[in-house]
Amino acid sequence: MGAKAYSEKETTEEWSSKIAFVLAAVGSAVGLGNLWRFPYVAGENGGGAFVVFYVICVVLIGLPVLVAELFIGRRGRLSSANSVLRIADAEGRSSLWAWQSYLGMIGSFIILTFYSVIAGWIMAFIAMIGSDLVQGIAIDGFGALMNGVFADQTRDDISAKLGALLSDPKRMIIYHGIFIALSVFIVAQGVTGGIEKAVVWLMPAFFVLLLALVVFALYSGDRARGLDFLFGFRLQDQISPNGDITTRGLFTGLKDGSIIGAALGQAFFSLSLGSAVLSTYGSHMSREQDLPESSGAIAIVDTSVGILAGIAIFPIVFQMGLAPAGGPTLMFSTLLLAFQGMPAGAVFGLFFFLLALVAAVTSAISLLETATAWFEEKRPGRQRGWVAVMLGLIIFVIGIANALSQLPTETDVFFNTWRPWGIIPLFQTGDGSAMELLSFLSALTDIILPVAGLITAIFAGWIVSTAVSREEIGFASEAWYQRWRFLIRWVCPVGIVTVIVYGVVIAPFLLS
Repeated sequence: MGAKAYSEKETTEEWSSKIAFVLAAVGSAVGLGNLWRFPYVAGENGGGAFVVFYVICVVLIGLPVLVAELFIGRRGRLSSANSVLRIADAEGRSSLWAWQSYLGMIGSFIILTFYSVIAGWIMAFIAMIGSDLVQGIAIDGFGALMNGVFADQTRDDISAKLGALLSDPKRMIIYHGIFIALSVFIVAQGVTGGIEKAVVWLMPAFFVLLLALVVFALYSGDRARGLDFLFGFRLQDQISPNGDITTRGLFTGLKDGSIIGAALGQAFFSLSLGSAVLSTYGSHMSREQDLPESSGAIAIVDTSVGILAGIAIFPIVFQMGLAPAGGPTLMFSTLLLAFQGMPAGAVFGLFFFLLALVAAVTSAISLLETATAWFEEKRPGRQRGWVAVMLGLIIFVIGIANALSQLPTETDVFFNTWRPWGIIPLFQTGDGSAMELLSFLSALTDIILPVAGLITAIFAGWIVSTAVSREEIGFASEAWYQRWRFLIRWVCPVGIVTVIVYGVVIAPFLLS
């Protein structure tokens, strides 16, 4: 069914330059996880020990799969699934191999339904901080720029802001809708006319904001404690006065598998592997572009962003005597409290949320592009803009359910109390209660994407012929090709299975 299962029309759009492609690929990989997950996971899992394991996992597992996804896209010159179909057809293999891309597209689609809700929270906080800053300038003049964020409010007021937003469904849905509309607008313009134009402006702005925050944190924050939390090579657990483990040491992390599982998982998800994004973007790479070199640049920049985010965050947190945290708590509570007590905290607090918004936008457009490219090929002649709009509307509707699932359970709106998956340990919170819809979908994609990545590794390593992969990747020497082939065939499948087992079995059953 190969030749009849996909459009024969190859993509005619190519990235205008190597830099444009790398910026787009880095933008797809750099997201909220780099800002609120990597630094905290590193700190609580041995600091420098985790960073070492993470880099090893990126080199041995993340980078080989990244290369595989890019070469599949460039070889096929179509959307992710159709590229796999074309290659499988040429190799005389089953079209079922395309399920790795279908799973990736489904995972990307699901992620965007809740990612856009969280991005809407970021937009709401930008509006709140910006309004507070403007009011301060109107009253005190430009001297207000040296004030902390929400300087005239109590710490309890600041801690309650996220809860107040989550109790306001109308506001959440409006910001969620604005974010989706922005993402749809960019994707509807095409790869070079929309996505590339966006990333060549947004990513440099992202790096400028990140470096400004790093300088601010190192100058104003507690450098010693912040850097020790992120890079200190801890062999033993750190125990709080009440007997709780505050950070795992290397020995405990190796014993229960947490440090290896966390490093593998972070390396996999941080690079957007298994999501069909990289193969979709890879279909627009020129034949002259050095694929291994570009892959290495993407991995290096993505890892650097996670490390720099930690340097920008934790010195500020420790300076204000706050406990480190991860996830939404870090962004919407801990950091706000830290920025309140810092000189010029209002300005740099605004910078941080703008930084997060840029990361969210560049990731969102890549997630939307995977399905848009496939549907555009599936319905030849249909305008890309209409495809993007229809997908955006579906995402918006599902996102409303995700937003409503965040309302306090005292207000019954069905979605915040509907939890039929609660009997499955994988979809339970630490206290044994069932996840709400948004967290459930997040946990579900944590399984879908590694499965897609596993099939990708098997397809690239065992199904695609050596002649095709050797020609398409274009390593500088045969020795480098043989190293990649060994890793993609043997090491990557084992590593990805470890990610799946850790996520499905170890984390929910042993570490809860």
